[in-house]
Amino acid sequence: MGRYYFINENLPASMVSALSEYGCCVRLPAFPKLSEPVLRHPDMLIAEVDGRLIVHRHYIKGRKVLDTLGIPYLLSEEDPGNEYPRDITLNCFSAGGFFFANQKYVSRTALHTAKKTGLTPVHVKQGYAKCACVIAHDAVATADSGIYAAALRYGLPALRLNPGGIGIERYDTGFIGGACGLVDRDTLGFFGNVEEYGRYDALRAFFEPLGVRLLSLGGEALFDYGGMVTVEIP
Repeated sequence: MGRYYFINENLPASMVSALSEYGCCVRLPAFPKLSEPVLRHPDMLIAEVDGRLIVHRHYIKGRKVLDTLGIPYLLSEEDPGNEYPRDITLNCFSAGGFFFANQKYVSRTALHTAKKTGLTPVHVKQGYAKCACVIAHDAVATADSGIYAAALRYGLPALRLNPGGIGIERYDTGFIGGACGLVDRDTLGFFGNVEEYGRYDALRAFFEPLGVRLLSLGGEALFDYGGMVTVEIP
């Protein structure tokens, strides 16, 4: 019983401590089939589709973590690689009864699970769909124009953000979705100080009327650690 946060094993101790006030933090080990720096990113390692977890078949260390906790999961059959598009098979998300992903490259297990649970697949060009979005209460905030347009087209509340302003290792800029995750249903936790983010006022004005608060887990600029996967055990 309880709430688990599956996080990047390199998440700073101060942020882990802040997040641990709300649940149990579980560090995900690296998956060498992916490239640096994303081989530790939860949004590249585990997909969550309508409450069901999907894990890379060959991610043995990660599977052992889930097995130890007694958390069920499905296996993705695709063999991931360290280059696009073989690295994006689990980078997808669901919101408002829809399943957003690049349908050409997403895991067939994820797509089948989405259809089986009644979700409507929505194709977007952005391969890193989950990375690119802040999602809560079936509302989507993103700097990706394609995802933004798709969310509006299907009647979901959507906010268009500006790209940039998110740190990440080895790249010019990270994704806003990789810099946050759900602490609980009504709280978005951010890896850094969200109030210093350039579109903070717009982000707060978008989510607060929906009953979602924005929580800073650190004092530094926002950083993309690959988000987190939150699991509630009844």
